[in-house]
Amino acid sequence: MTTPDADRLDPKAWIDAAYTRFREGGVNAVRVDPLAKGLGITRGSFYWHFKDRAALLHAVLIRWREEETERTIADNEASGGDASTRLLRLLHTCNADDGRLEVGMRDWALQDEEAQKEVRLIDTRRVQYMTALAEEAGVPSDVAKARCRVAYLAWLGSYQEATVTSREELGTDMDTLWQMVMAK
Repeated sequence: MTTPDADRLDPKAWIDAAYTRFREGGVNAVRVDPLAKGLGITRGSFYWHFKDRAALLHAVLIRWREEETERTIADNEASGGDASTRLLRLLHTCNADDGRLEVGMRDWALQDEEAQKEVRLIDTRRVQYMTALAEEAGVPSDVAKARCRVAYLAWLGSYQEATVTSREELGTDMDTLWQMVMAK
């Protein structure tokens, strides 16, 4: 048996709305009632698809991993170029947005064990990918891992940097990080 609400709205619509809210205001912005109101639907549709708010937030975590890590890596690989070029292009992805989603995920991870585990897995995946690119470009393995971890932390820190005045300046910073990782 289905309800009219369940027929009108699938889980993806809820996840899309929650993801947008999360991007704009972090975990506290993801609330069932305001989401339902924004979607023009009753709360019943939500509970048809999700056990509770935690289940929706888990879906937001999965989407974040898929979009901000796996798709970014796949797009970077599909764009071609040698490993050095792919690493530089990856570092420049920080110019793609304002970082609120990254910052929001990390703030949430400070409060929630499941989010913390997912953020750690994502960070590990990202650093491993960067390290593989650096190694492929000729940076020794032990050096590549350490440099890529530091570059990744700096990349994340760029979202908190209050003194960066332009995307161009941020791009220059990413070029410097790339040079540091690639130094022979």
